[in-house]
Formats: sequence, C-alpha cells, structure tokens
Amino acid sequence: MTGDPSRERRSFRCGNGTTGALKRRQQSPFIKASSCTVLVARRSLLLMMLGSLGACVTSTEGDFGRTERSPANDSIMKFGGKWRAKLQGELYSDFNMTDEEILMRDKAWALIRPPHAQDWVSTDLWDFIPSIRYAALHVLTDLQRTRLTPVIDTAFNPKHYYRALRSEKYASHHVRYERITTDINADREVFAAFIPVAERVVAMDGERMSALNRASDMEPGELKNAYARVDENRRYIGWVWRAMKFRMQAYAYAIKRLEIETPSPKVADANAALRRLHADFLAQSGDFGQEEFTIDDTAERPSRYTRRQWAQEDPNMVK
Repeated sequence: MTGDPSRERRSFRCGNGTTGALKRRQQSPFIKASSCTVLVARRSLLLMMLGSLGACVTSTEGDFGRTERSPANDSIMKFGGKWRAKLQGELYSDFNMTDEEILMRDKAWALIRPPHAQDWVSTDLWDFIPSIRYAALHVLTDLQRTRLTPVIDTAFNPKHYYRALRSEKYASHHVRYERITTDINADREVFAAFIPVAERVVAMDGERMSALNRASDMEPGELKNAYARVDENRRYIGWVWRAMKFRMQAYAYAIKRLEIETPSPKVADANAALRRLHADFLAQSGDFGQEEFTIDDTAERPSRYTRRQWAQEDPNMVK
C-alpha cells in the first residue's frame, strides 16, 4: 500500500473499490440496497433494545407512590447527570440531602411521570410499537429526574393520554371513564401527600439561607452548594406544578373526546373528580408562589354545524 494508511483504512470501510471483492459488490445494486437495509435494521433493533433496557433500569413506582430505586439508577445515571449539569453550567449541589428532600422527590415521582407512561414493553405484537412509545416516555422522565437531560417535560403532549386510553381494549366503554376517574382520584391522594413534605422542604430552605447569612467564614464552594440546593428544590416543586397542569389538561381533553366518541353517564363522575383536583391545586398554588391555572370549562358550546349545513350534507338527518 502507498499513501496515508488511515485514508486507505477509511476507504476500505466505506467500500470505494480498493479491492476486487468490493468492486464486485458495487456492481450489484441489489447487494448495496440489502446492505443499507441490514444497517438500518441493526440500528433500529439497537434502539429498541436500548429502549427496553432503559425501561428496565429506570425507576418504577413503589409503595405510597414513591420511587422504587435501583443500584444502576442511583450510581450510573445520577453520576452522569451530575457531570452533564455541571458541564452545561447548571446549578448542582454536592450537599447531602435531608430526609425531607429525598421524600419529596420520591413522592413527586407519581406526579411528574405522565399518567400514560409505562415501565414495561408489551410482548403482544399488536401493542408492541405503542408500548415502546409509552415506555420511552417513562425513560425520558427518569432521565430528566436524574438530570441526564435538560428540562424536556414541557414538550410532552397531553393529548397522548387520550390516545393511549382509547387504544386499550376494554370489555365496556364505560371503563375508560372509570379509568380517568381513578387516575384523577389517585392524583389527589398523591398531591395531598406531597404538599406537607414540600412545605417542610421550603421551610428548611429558609432556615438554610438564614444560617448562611449568619455565617461569615463560608467557602465559595459551600455558598454555591447552598444556593444550588435551594434552586434544585424550587425547580422540583415547579416540575410538580407543571406535571399537575399537564395531567389536568390530559384528563380534560380525554373526557371531552370520549364524550363525543363513546358517550356515557359516567362522564359526570369524571368531570366532578377533575373539578375537585383542580380545586385542590388552586388551593396550594398561592402558598408556593406558583401561578394559578384554569382548565377549560365544560359549558356547552354551539356546534360549528347549523341545521342548514347539516341539511346540505345529509337532508335525512334534519327533520
């Protein structure tokens, strides 16, 4: 061989005809197409395997709605999240966490995780692709929780809760309304348990800053860690508030669409449960300095179709 060896190696891998065998392979477009197909298939399979693996090693919901941790999650993911945040210039505290800070994060998991996310991939061929999507949503939430990604929950679409709900097969269409009501009531219980823990964390942050102001011999690193911990706690509470808004939007959208698709008298129970959740949320928003939030009212709106328009589409429908 002559010339730059590194260039020749690259040329060999890219298949530019440096050998007779590669020349013969290039003569057949079918072989070239099949090679690309195999490459795409391998990459797709790798992505699916990584998604399945990620769903296995990330957090799941344990008792009382708290996060069920795994050694891989606590060590590898949080270590990577720490350095990603620092390299991006984000505030990151190296302080040990208080019991209340750990408990607040654990209890928040059942709320920040979207209601249609799942920590498993279905083996049923019909549900395999949708289950990958919902498992990926679970993985993305856990990646943000461990700070391996920046804030990405704002890109989640609340309409997907309804799509996941209608794709599931039930013996009766009334069960979908019962599922919404059950999810809403579960959110009320978790939110009610989250609030007192968050209040204690906020109070302890106040004590932390008061003690910091009284100290005159703090190192720059200690100051940074103290301010970063307060910032982390506030950001976590803010995430829960965004998640609550997301959930109420998802429930309201699903109720309205189901009422059109499969009407049921159980819609009244779902709407009543949603109003109670909304009231609980508003009652706490001012205490944590969060802005108020309103869901769309359930008042009837006039149809976009008038009797004359219906008559033009199908005269038999207007009598």
